[in-house]
Amino acid sequence: MFFSGLIRGAEIVAENPAVQNASEEAQEFVQDRIDPDVSGDGVLVITTSKFAYSVGEPVVITVKNNGDETLVFPDSALGLEIQNTNTGVEYGAPAAQVITELEPEQSKEITWQDDSAGPGDYSATVHTTAPSNSGIITAQVNFEITG
Repeated sequence: MFFSGLIRGAEIVAENPAVQNASEEAQEFVQDRIDPDVSGDGVLVITTSKFAYSVGEPVVITVKNNGDETLVFPDSALGLEIQNTNTGVEYGAPAAQVITELEPEQSKEITWQDDSAGPGDYSATVHTTAPSNSGIITAQVNFEITG
């Protein structure tokens, strides 16, 4: 009896238009942040902890190797490139100049903060070469800095 009440309650909540809208909004949020034109077939994934940041706020970026091979990057920030897509201004991430490996299923969190980065739309991109072939693997995520 108790569980049937819980199940009915869950059904009622699932039918609520506000819950359905929230689910659709979450799906749109994820789709808007992934650039379908970037190659990699999901082997390399980059995300941010949220979509919009305030000027001067640290942007938390996570890079994950979803492949089955170790990926090699040129520095400790995985060669992260940040660009204001409105102005074309590019920003780097402070990093130790050491070869960095990302094992299969391993992820790395990078915090980027540049007080000179003004409001606008931004992209964060990482590139690596696939060990088993000569192709370049690229992942990109979009985010916004608001004034």
